[in-house]
Amino acid sequence: MANDLLKGKKGIIFGALNDQSIAWKTALQAHAQGAELVLTNAPVAMRMGEINNLSKLVGDAPVIPAMPRVLKILQPCSKAQWSTSGDRSILSFIPLA
Repeated sequence: MANDLLKGKKGIIFGALNDQSIAWKTALQAHAQGAELVLTNAPVAMRMGEINNLSKLVGDAPVIPAMPRVLKILQPCSKAQWSTSGDRSILSFIPLA
């Protein structure tokens, strides 16, 4: 159910590899709630995954390759929460505005 909770908000989704990833599901829900998104992932993951399909599902969101330094730049300016899954850290949504 869309309530436009994120209408007018912009965010970056990191790590959406395929429809089984937490980031993918977060992107779908954020878009359903009215958020404007940018999708990003490591270049190797972008080649292996289906992020361009997700882009079409969430309003033709721009897809950009991310490098580790992007996370270091964005982390201080967001209030996003990190969660851990096994050995991997996952950051799904960073609200930008």
